[in-house]
Amino acid sequence: MNWTMIRTKISGSRLFRSFAAGTCLLLLVLLAGCGRTKKETSKLQGQTSGENTSVVSAGADNTAAGDLEAVFFDVGKGDCILFSSGDSHVLLDTGYQETSDEIVAKLQDRDISRLDAMIITHYDKDHVGGAARIADEIPAEIIYLPDYEGEEDKCKDLLRLIQKENLQAVRVSSRQEVKLGQAAIYIDPALVPFDEEKKNDNDASLLIEVFDGEDSWFLPGDIEEEAISRWLSSASREYDILKVPHHGKKEKSSKELIEAVSPEIAVITDGEERPASEKLIKRLIKNGADVYSTYSNGTITVTGDGSGQYHVSVENP
Repeated sequence: MNWTMIRTKISGSRLFRSFAAGTCLLLLVLLAGCGRTKKETSKLQGQTSGENTSVVSAGADNTAAGDLEAVFFDVGKGDCILFSSGDSHVLLDTGYQETSDEIVAKLQDRDISRLDAMIITHYDKDHVGGAARIADEIPAEIIYLPDYEGEEDKCKDLLRLIQKENLQAVRVSSRQEVKLGQAAIYIDPALVPFDEEKKNDNDASLLIEVFDGEDSWFLPGDIEEEAISRWLSSASREYDILKVPHHGKKEKSSKELIEAVSPEIAVITDGEERPASEKLIKRLIKNGADVYSTYSNGTITVTGDGSGQYHVSVENP
């Protein structure tokens, strides 16, 4: 059974979380009567961060602002997020190989036979593991990949499929734009180069921004301390919705990140094997965010109307 909440920027409910025995997260809803106005942003929507910006249009441009839905699929501790506007669809990361059949079925249940774009933020198995299977069953017009080498073993099936089917693929070295109806998805290169010695590509994640009318989203992959620090010093701004980095793992600069983004809604893609940090969740709540997690809530759907109202539905209330 799905549970739905409507969230506005003028008034809304705050979702609080408590913890039982230090392991189980419980979600409660507390209606708050305090007002909240639209946040000022430090950067114009659509402003590019570099000279070269590639633009891909996904579907017709006649969709009203706000007809944008994001589905955060429950794949355990991993990312698989579907953005949809009308008949146009973009898949951000693909979860594990083990969950790929389930994702294919869920996409087919939505009558999705083709993706306008697939974006892989980095090559960890919980982000790219399902890509080959999904792209084989539900082809993407274009696939965006990080611009580094050294992790090919994690995505060899996807690279083989791209070559075999002659699929269009782009390694992101400059800011890219994908239009989704009236919304725009921006893909920025990683702030930190991949370190082959450490074999840790979390900080090399692509950074994703989404703008739709007045609404703004930030989805920074699995960035950790170094990339967060660089973002704070060079590109920080406020967003309405935050996909919490690295499945809710607490970093030294997590407090500064939360305060800089100041999200109204925070979504954590965590799992039973590693639930999100309790301290991080409490910090988000203290900062005024409504917090949802795939571990606690299952699949989470957020719909923005482009003018300040969000609808949030969860699989498990």
